[in-house]
Amino acid sequence: MRVLVILALVWAVLTPPAHALEEATVFDEMVAYLTRDADCSAAEDGLGWERRVISVPRDGYRLRYSRFGCALGEHGALIIAPGRGEPSYEYAETAIDFIARGYSPVYVIDHRGQGLSPRLLPDPDKSHIVRFSDYVDDFAVFVDAVQDDLAAMGAGAGHRLFLTSNSLGGAIGIGYFQQVGAENPFAAAAFVSAMIHVNYISFTDADPSWLNLRIYSETGVALQAWWRCSVAAMWDETRCEAYAAADTFGSYETCSREFEPACEDMMTHSRTRYDLRTFMWDEYDWSAIREAEYAGENWPGPQIGGTTNNWARESVRYLRQMRAEESLAQMVHVPVMLLSATRDLRAYRQYAEMFDAPPDLSHHTGFCDRLNDASLAAAGRYVCQFVAIDGAFHEIYKERDAERNEALDTVDWFFRHAPW
Repeated sequence: MRVLVILALVWAVLTPPAHALEEATVFDEMVAYLTRDADCSAAEDGLGWERRVISVPRDGYRLRYSRFGCALGEHGALIIAPGRGEPSYEYAETAIDFIARGYSPVYVIDHRGQGLSPRLLPDPDKSHIVRFSDYVDDFAVFVDAVQDDLAAMGAGAGHRLFLTSNSLGGAIGIGYFQQVGAENPFAAAAFVSAMIHVNYISFTDADPSWLNLRIYSETGVALQAWWRCSVAAMWDETRCEAYAAADTFGSYETCSREFEPACEDMMTHSRTRYDLRTFMWDEYDWSAIREAEYAGENWPGPQIGGTTNNWARESVRYLRQMRAEESLAQMVHVPVMLLSATRDLRAYRQYAEMFDAPPDLSHHTGFCDRLNDASLAAAGRYVCQFVAIDGAFHEIYKERDAERNEALDTVDWFFRHAPW
């Protein structure tokens, strides 16, 4: 789908340039923006940051989200669903860029158990979920809250709502689309680096042997998680809530993040944006926010470590169901774009020298093809477009300016020119 990228870039050249923060200054600008902690009543530039909380009716969980921007945008409003471990405030830069392009407010969810939302286990470092569908159910409550907020701002039926995401957020967004079917409130969605089929070995330091590639395949992870959660748990009840890969991806250690240029493990080429996340996790003082907003809740800060065995088990179960034909048939009502990076370690089979093959994004292209088959059968039209950002790593919205701006232009073009 390089044609779509070319069209987007031509359109970007022919239209007035939108404001975009630059890598050279983004660290200082974002720290200053978040530190001023100004809501819409205090932000004279209209770029207020408001942290909000909603109670999930099913269990009373206090889910957090951020709202950026104080006015209705010319082209509509935007929701962002972050990836695993990402707090909502990490998308402040992306929100500001989209606001400048005419999408406002921008709402960013803190998924259950991560970001600015309370942790689920006594050990706050553990990335845990009881049922993967909890993420989708929470997202539905969040979308309802966003629609209520837009209505309170005076948005009429013609004010469109768009969705973009990163990684885990894509899987959650896809699941939401499959859950609501024809009642989908979004005009279009751009799923960036979507979690469709996880390259689990990329989360370990295991050698790329024939055996390890099968041990850390989706089936291998499912079998390991089944053993730990359904068998070993009979004599060790803590096993399912233990880290899935404690030796290589367990508790988060302050000051442990080091940037290595041109390494897919970093998930971005941008040292500045990598350092910004590290600073906000390791050095930023969250004490005032914690004391004012988290009385009695398990939230020491935004940082988080590795996933639990139950998270791994639930992710495999969920993704297999999400990719099923009957599930795809439920999401043919809204145009979507899969925007993927050609050097996304979390998605492709990365050991090219072992298999004499380039990075493989066939899980993403195949998902789009199967979704189009379902859409063609149901409605006589294609619903999915696939676009690859050449050379980019996993976190495209946190990439260096070249790849990131290409992605912003492509998503903006898609939203404005959605096929129907």
